[in-house]
Amino acid sequence: MDEPVAAEVYDVVLVDRLGGPLQRAARWGGTIVAGLLEGSGMAPAVSELSIRSAGVELRRVSAVDLNELADLHDRLLLQLETTTPAQFAETWNLPTP
Repeated sequence: MDEPVAAEVYDVVLVDRLGGPLQRAARWGGTIVAGLLEGSGMAPAVSELSIRSAGVELRRVSAVDLNELADLHDRLLLQLETTTPAQFAETWNLPTP
C-alpha cells in the first residue's frame, strides 16, 4: 500500500500575524507606502502561515514581505503534495503523526 502524502495529514492556512495594534498599524502603513511606490510585493507581510493537523495549530511560519510569504506558501503546498507526513514533519520540526 502506498504511503499517504503529507496533505492528507497537514494543511497550511494564512492567519493574521500576531502583534499589538502599533505593530499592525506599522505593517499596514508599510503596505500602503509600498503600494503607492508600486512595490507591492515588498510590502510587509501582515499574515503568517499556520501549519495545522486536525484543526490544531502546530507551528506558525513568518515572512518579512509579501513576496517571501507567497514563495513560502507555494513551497509548503508543494511539499504537502510531494512528501510523506513523516518527511514533512521532519522538515518543519513538527510532531510526527
